[in-house]
Amino acid sequence: MKIYRKLRLSGSIILISCSMLGFGQTGPSSPYSTFGVGDLTQITNSRTAAMGGVGIAVRSPYNITPNNPASYTSFDSLSFVFEGGMYGNFSTLKTSTATQEASNAGLSHLYMGFPVTNWYRVSIGMMPFSSIGYKIKNLETDPVMGHALRIYQGDGGLNQYYLGNGLKISNNFSLGFNLLYVSGKLERIRMLNFPDSLYVLNTRATNTTTIGDLNFTAGVQYHPTLKNGAKLTLGATYSHGRELSATTEELKETLFGGIDNGSEYSKDTVSYVPDQKGKVKLPMSLGFGFSYEKPEKFIISAEGSYSNWSEYRYFGKTDSLRNSFRVAAGIEFVPDNRSIAGYWKKIRYRAGIRYNQSYLTINQQGIDEYAVSIGFGLPLRRLATTINLGAEIGSRGTTDKNLIKDNFIRFTLGISIMERWFVIPKYD
Repeated sequence: MKIYRKLRLSGSIILISCSMLGFGQTGPSSPYSTFGVGDLTQITNSRTAAMGGVGIAVRSPYNITPNNPASYTSFDSLSFVFEGGMYGNFSTLKTSTATQEASNAGLSHLYMGFPVTNWYRVSIGMMPFSSIGYKIKNLETDPVMGHALRIYQGDGGLNQYYLGNGLKISNNFSLGFNLLYVSGKLERIRMLNFPDSLYVLNTRATNTTTIGDLNFTAGVQYHPTLKNGAKLTLGATYSHGRELSATTEELKETLFGGIDNGSEYSKDTVSYVPDQKGKVKLPMSLGFGFSYEKPEKFIISAEGSYSNWSEYRYFGKTDSLRNSFRVAAGIEFVPDNRSIAGYWKKIRYRAGIRYNQSYLTINQQGIDEYAVSIGFGLPLRRLATTINLGAEIGSRGTTDKNLIKDNFIRFTLGISIMERWFVIPKYD
């Protein structure tokens, strides 16, 4: 019967994985995703997402934390760990004169982890790296043609597929690295329309960039157990700044229609430049963090990270990006994990806060982000499985200098499963 349950669990994992992989981002992201490679996605899991997104110095046998691949050595030596999650984002975009609602949803992560030897652990999975999703309309007046409607639209994003390796060098020291394959498609469209005339052709320029190449991240953790039984973890991470191989193509055409997904009739191709090969340079990043944990009672963690986005290059061209940094802190508390009478005492309560100086500078105004988060870990009875719920409320940008302020609420839903697979039962 145990083998049957494990096969049933593995089948469920495969079904969940396939359904989640087929569920991409839907809906707009943000006008700020116009720049660079789009809105960057913080690497996290459904547990730490409710703790401000910390993870550099977090270790757990029940969760997978790719923020620092050295954390993989915390997996149980006889268990298989699976974790997946999704998110929904709801934004209120404000300028000094207008307000608009926007929303999007998608897969936040999909991870698996398992032991290989007593000192070596492996994790595989996927997670978004960035997303583009915007549609901006600007109505101008031309002295000859009348009204001129300019439309700027973007879609797509980059994903990261990783093979993680964690090595336990000693009882108190671990290191690890993730081999990443970064891939995806970024599409940006510019369109000019003259709504006052039925006989003037619209023009549209579509630029599509496809990226696919390898990269890596590395991390270390020092994790001694103190005399009082508490665990202290100090962690550091490094993300390599590498030039990724890319191709781009640009199509310029004239057409009738094509506004707001309406019917269109292509009149002529003005120019078409296919398969131009080049490089997209991503930045080097460094991160440091610490955590203090009373096992099965509480954990507090804080961290900071830095990325030199001023060195970002797109086919040899610079963008108006600045170096970014991020600080975050979070806590998790469980009243009594071994409680028999009260289920509420076994729930894990989480909270966090973060600040992010993003890589964007527009009209000489930096775009910063603040957020607070809360969440719960709901254990399933008689199973080493937890349903993780989280919510984050934050704000990005400003209405000064004709910019946009993005007030957002982000919800997360995830599941983490730990199952003993590598035990030969005496009875079956």
